[in-house]
Amino acid sequence: MPRHLRAFCLILLTIATVVSTTTALPAEAAPRFRVLVFSKITNFYHDSIPAGIAAIQQLGAAHNFEVVATTDAAAFTDAILATFDALVFNNTNSLPTSGDLLNASQRAALQTFIRNGGGWAGLHAASASERDWPWYEGLVGTIFDYHPDFSSTGGTFPGRVKVLDRAHPSTRNLPELWEQSEEWYNWRTNPTGNVHTLAQIKVRDGINGLDEGVDHAYSWCQRYDGGRSWFTAGGHASSQFSTPTFLEHLRYGIEWAAGAVAGDCSATETSNFERVGLVTENLADPFELAVGPDRKVYYIQRTGALKVVNSDTLQVTTLLDFAYTSAMTDQSDGLLGMTLDRNFASNGWIYLLWSDKTLKQLNLSRFTVANNSVALSSEKRLLTIPTYRGEGRANSHMGGSLAMDAAGRLYAAIGDNTDPFASSGYTPVDERAGRAAWDAQGTAGNTNDLRGKILRITPQSDGTYTVPSGNLFPAGTARTRPEIYAMGMRNPFRITIEPQTNAVLVADYGPDARAADPNRGPEGTVEFNRITSAGNFGWPYCVGNNIPFNDYNFATNTSGAKFNCAAPVNNSPNNTGLTTLPAAKSALVWYAYSASTQFPELGTGGGGPMSGPVYDYDPANTRTTKFPEYFEGKWITYELTRRWFKTLSIHKTAQTFSNARFGPTAVGDLQSINGIFGNMSWIQPFEAEFGPDGSLYVIDFGEGTGSGRGGSNAGAGIYRIDYVANGRPPTAKIAATPDSGRTPLAVTFSSAGSSAGDGSALSYAWDFTNDGSTDSTAANPSFTYPTAGKHTARLTVRNSGNGLTATAVTDVVVGNTRPTVTITVPDGGFFDFGDKIPYTVTVTDPEESTIDCAKVTVQTQLGHDSHAHPLDVYTGCSGLLATEADAGDGHGPGQNLYTLITAQYTDGGAAGGVPALTGSTRVQLQPKSKEAEHFSAQSGVTVNDRATARAGKRLGEVDHNDWVAFGPADLRNVGSVTLGVTNGGLGGTIELRTGSPTGTLIGTATIGSTGGWDNLVSPTVTLTNKPTGTTTLYAKFVNAAQVNGTPDLLALDWLRFNGAGVKQEPGGTLSLAANPTGGAAPLTTTLTATATAPSGQSITDYAWDFGDNSAIAHGATLRSTTHSYPRKGTFTARVTVTYTSGETRSLNLTITVT
Repeated sequence: MPRHLRAFCLILLTIATVVSTTTALPAEAAPRFRVLVFSKITNFYHDSIPAGIAAIQQLGAAHNFEVVATTDAAAFTDAILATFDALVFNNTNSLPTSGDLLNASQRAALQTFIRNGGGWAGLHAASASERDWPWYEGLVGTIFDYHPDFSSTGGTFPGRVKVLDRAHPSTRNLPELWEQSEEWYNWRTNPTGNVHTLAQIKVRDGINGLDEGVDHAYSWCQRYDGGRSWFTAGGHASSQFSTPTFLEHLRYGIEWAAGAVAGDCSATETSNFERVGLVTENLADPFELAVGPDRKVYYIQRTGALKVVNSDTLQVTTLLDFAYTSAMTDQSDGLLGMTLDRNFASNGWIYLLWSDKTLKQLNLSRFTVANNSVALSSEKRLLTIPTYRGEGRANSHMGGSLAMDAAGRLYAAIGDNTDPFASSGYTPVDERAGRAAWDAQGTAGNTNDLRGKILRITPQSDGTYTVPSGNLFPAGTARTRPEIYAMGMRNPFRITIEPQTNAVLVADYGPDARAADPNRGPEGTVEFNRITSAGNFGWPYCVGNNIPFNDYNFATNTSGAKFNCAAPVNNSPNNTGLTTLPAAKSALVWYAYSASTQFPELGTGGGGPMSGPVYDYDPANTRTTKFPEYFEGKWITYELTRRWFKTLSIHKTAQTFSNARFGPTAVGDLQSINGIFGNMSWIQPFEAEFGPDGSLYVIDFGEGTGSGRGGSNAGAGIYRIDYVANGRPPTAKIAATPDSGRTPLAVTFSSAGSSAGDGSALSYAWDFTNDGSTDSTAANPSFTYPTAGKHTARLTVRNSGNGLTATAVTDVVVGNTRPTVTITVPDGGFFDFGDKIPYTVTVTDPEESTIDCAKVTVQTQLGHDSHAHPLDVYTGCSGLLATEADAGDGHGPGQNLYTLITAQYTDGGAAGGVPALTGSTRVQLQPKSKEAEHFSAQSGVTVNDRATARAGKRLGEVDHNDWVAFGPADLRNVGSVTLGVTNGGLGGTIELRTGSPTGTLIGTATIGSTGGWDNLVSPTVTLTNKPTGTTTLYAKFVNAAQVNGTPDLLALDWLRFNGAGVKQEPGGTLSLAANPTGGAAPLTTTLTATATAPSGQSITDYAWDFGDNSAIAHGATLRSTTHSYPRKGTFTARVTVTYTSGETRSLNLTITVT
C-alpha cells in the first residue's frame, strides 16, 4: 500500500495547516508518489527558490506525482512525514548563528523518516543547511564550505560538468560534458568515495577558486541510514529551472529518491568492492590471466608454467610447463603472453607467446586444453619473432601481452628488445658498429621487424593465419611486415580490446630520464593509447603527445636536431625497413615523473602504466557480485609503480559548446579519469581482466621475481574483485604453522584476519585433507598429519548476517621440510654501481645431509622505485656478484635505484611423491650516493622541486624534531656520511641515529648559514657507536630555538656513505691531495689524484665531485683539476676512478673555506 494512503486519514487536518501549495492532479489519476518540497531559510535567500518550487510542481503534474510545498518546519513530525515518499530541500540555508531549520524533535522526525526507508533530495544550498549537525552532513554527503567570488559575472560562472554515470536515471540522458553557468561550490570535506558520484565539475575549465582537487563532485547519491539521498549542486539561478537538461536531472533525482525508479547508487563508494584471494601461494612471476566461461582462471608464470585455478574449489592444476632455467629467465624472456580463443568453450584453444628454449626467438603458438591438461604435441605455431638474446640488457623489454577481439583477430604486443641502460634515460639510437641491440631504430622504428609493435593476425583452424585488412602495411609492400597493426612501441606490456568497438587499448612504458634535457629529449614519459586504426606511435623518435627526442651521436657524445614527429626518417644502419615512416600519432594519455598539467589525476613518481579491460555490462547476468552498469564502457587502467586503479571514460559523442573557452570534443577523446578501489593496497598490480561473471580478476605480482625454478614472489596473488553493495560476504584468511616438516607433522592453523564483512558472527569449517568433510569448527584448530604427501587444507567461513561464505586454502607438505637459506651479503649493505660483491650461501635442510651447490641460484635485480628489473643469475654456494655499472646512466640522474639479491635452493623432495620445496632469502643493497628524497619514511619534511638541487629535488620545510629515515641499512665498512645541505634559514644540527628518531646517536653535523637556500655545503660526519646488523638510519633535525616552525632549519639534498661497504676491493691504488686544503673565500684549489689500475686493467675515467653541486668533471686522463669555491663553508671533494671492469675506487678530502 502506498505510504500516503497508510496515514492519510490520520494527518489530513494537521497537514492542511502547514503546507503552502499543492499540485493539482486529474481526479482520475492516482499519484505515483508524494513529495514534500521544503524551502525554509534562516540565512541567505536564493532568488531561485520560487522557480524551484514551480519547476517541481510542473514535473509532478507532468509525471503524475503529488507535490506539497512548505517553508514551515512544523511539517516535520513522524505522522506528517510518513505520508510522503521523498523530501526535497530546495535551496534551504541556515547557520548555527542565524538559527537552525529544524528543532530537536523535527530533526528526530527527519531521521525517523529516512530510517524507515524515505528519500531525500537536495538542491544547491541544501548543502549549506544545518551545518552543525553531523547526521545531516552524512545525509547530504558533505557540507558547503564556500564558493569563489563570481560577482563580476552576475553570481555565476560558465563551466562544464563531467557526467560520469550513464546508467543512473538522473544523469543517463545528460550530455557527456554538460555546459552550464553556476555558482560553483567548494565542500567542507570532499565526498568522493563516501558517496556515489554521478557527475563532477571539470576543474580545468578555467573556474578559478575551486579547491577540491581533481575529484570535485557536483551531483551524487547514496543509500544512507536506511533511506535514499540524492543531491545536485545545481540550482543557484532561476534560469536553471527552465533548462530541459536540468529539469530531467532534477526529475529523475526526485523519482529515484522516492523509490519510483531504479538506480544503483553505490558504484563509486570505495567500500563496496571486496578482493577475494584465489591463489596466494607458490606464484613465480605470475604474468597474464584469462577467465574461462566456467569461471576457471587460466594463468601463466614467466618461469614456464600454464596453470588453472577453479574459482569454487581453489584447486590449482598445472596444464603445461616449459620449465625454463634460471639463466633463461634472468632478464625478461620466458612465458610472456596468454589469451583464450573467443570460442574456447567449444574448441579449447589457448594462445601462448613464449621464448624458444633453443633459438633466439619468440613463438606465438596455439595449444589445446583437453582433459585438464595441455599436450606439447597440440602446438600449432602461428608466428616466430627473431630476438636479441644475451646482448647487453636487450631482453629487458619483451612485452608479451595477447588479446583477441570479437571478430577472432589475435593481437600480440612485442617489446622493442633494446638495451635501455646505456642512453642516460633518453632514446636508445646508438648507431655504432656492434651496437644494434642498443638501437631501437632497428626494431621499434623498423617497418620490416616485428619488435616494438602491436601485431594483428587472424588465426585459422589449421594452425595458419591470415592478415586482416586495415593493418599498417598492405601485404606485398616492400620492406614491411603485413602483420604490423601499430609500430613505434617501446614496451607495450599490457594490451586489451574494447568489446564494444574492438579498439586496441595499449599501455606503453617509456624511458627513465628524471628531467627533460633540451639537448637529449623529454622527461621519462609513459603512455596509454586507444588505437582505432593502424598507425605509428613514435618510439624511438617521439613520445607522449609527439614530444621529440634529439638525434644523438653515441660515438662523439653530441646531440643533433630534434626528430620530426610529423615525418620521421629512419636512416639507421640497423634499419631494414622503410626510411620514411608514417607520421607519429599522439597518445591518449601521457605522463612523466613530475606532476602532469594535462592529467594531474595520475599523481607523480615512476611510471608503470597497465592497460586493463573495458567493462561490458550484461543485464542477463544474475550474479549480485557483478560490477554495476555505471562501469559500462569504462576502461580500467592501473599502475604498477604508483599502485592505483583508475577508470578512463571516453567520449562516445562529439560536442560543441556555446562558450568560446571550450573547444569541441570528438568521439574517442578522453572525458574523465577517476580513481577506484582506493581502500585496497597493492604491491605491484600486474594484470586485470573481467570474467563472464562480471567480476574483475587481478594479478598482484608481489615482490621481486620467481625466476628460479620452484621460487615464488613474496606477496603475489591472483584475486577476484567483487561488487558487494548487494550483500557483503565474509573474508577468509588461513595460515599453517609449520607448513612443512617430517612425518607425523603437528600443524597449528590460524584464521586470523578473517572477518564477517557485515559485522555479524562468523562460523568456521575446516577440512584439513580436502576430502569434503568438516574436521573442525574451531577458529584456530590444530591437526596432526600422519602420512607423507602434499595436503591441501581448506577453511570455509560463513557470516550469520546474510549466510554468505568465503574459502581459503593452503598447502602443507608432510615428509619434507622447506630448506632454510641464508646469504652473507647483509640486508641494507652499501655499494656503488659497478661494484663486485662476494657472497656465500648457506642451506640447511633436515632431509638432506649434503647440499648440492649446483642447485643454489642467486639472482641480482636492479631495483627502481617499487619494481625491479631482473639482471643476472649465478649458480653455486659462493661467488662474486656484479652490480650494474650502467644503471645510473641508463635511468638518468636522480633515480631511486638499488640492488636486490635473491638466493634460493630447491631440495629433492622425498619418496612417495612428496614434492620438492624451495627456500629463499632476499636482501636489498643501498647505493652509497643517495638522494635525500629517497627516504623510506619521514615526519614533517616536504620534498621540494629546486633547480639547483643535485637531482632537481631536496628536502625542505624542515622544523625542529622533524626526521627522515633510510632503511634497511647495514653500516658495516661505512666509516662516515657526507651530507649535502643548504641553509638560508635558522640552521641546526643533523643527528644521525639508528633504530628510531630517538635511538642511538652515531654522528652529528652542525649546519650554520650557507648564505642562501641554493648554496650547498657538504660536511662529512664520522660515525661512532654503530650497531651490528641491519637497522634503520634516521636523520633528525634539531634546533630547540626555533619558534612556531619558522624559519626553516635547513634543506637536505643528498647523502654519501663513505667506505668499502659490501664490495670486494678491486685492487689498484688511489691517493688524493689538494693544494691548498683551506683558506679564505674565494678559494681556488688544485686537486690531484695518484692512481694505479688493478692488474690487467686500465683506468677509464676520473670523476671529480667538488661537494658544492657544481658539475662533476670527467676524463680518462683527468688526474688533476682546479676548482674555485666562491663562498665559505666545509666541502667534501671526492675523486672516483673507474676501471675497465666497471669497478671503482673513491677517496674524499675536506676543503675548508673561511
